[in-house]
Amino acid sequence: MENIMDSPFKAISILYRKSHIWLNNSCAQFGLTAAQAMVILIVCDFRSLTQDEITKRLGLDKSVIAKTVTKLEETGFLLRSTNPKDKRTYDIQPTQRAWAAYPSVREQIDVCFQRMTREMSEEQRTAFQDLLLLAAEATIAQED
Repeated sequence: MENIMDSPFKAISILYRKSHIWLNNSCAQFGLTAAQAMVILIVCDFRSLTQDEITKRLGLDKSVIAKTVTKLEETGFLLRSTNPKDKRTYDIQPTQRAWAAYPSVREQIDVCFQRMTREMSEEQRTAFQDLLLLAAEATIAQED
């Protein structure tokens, strides 16, 4: 039987927890949590997404995204409008406030990644990033 301390899932859990602590601390200056910062980052990256697309891309529960988007709309970071093609769907766009925070959020994510990979060579860091992206994309592509 595998020791839980040697499990890749333990490592993923540690990386997730620590990166969220670091991101929470660095995004507090904007009044954002790590989870809110990730939503702003993805909406700015794509310029406009539906709530369903945000949910799928971040792999989170629909209700979690709905609450997060509502909070970000209330605090002036996002605009939510009814999709003209499907009245049951909302389109989400960043506001000027989101665009103002975006460069710092992106920078802080880079800082977090550098912190978690500081013992790696540049080649290892690049390979690790590529493998993480591949695993994330494969996971997103799977339906529950």
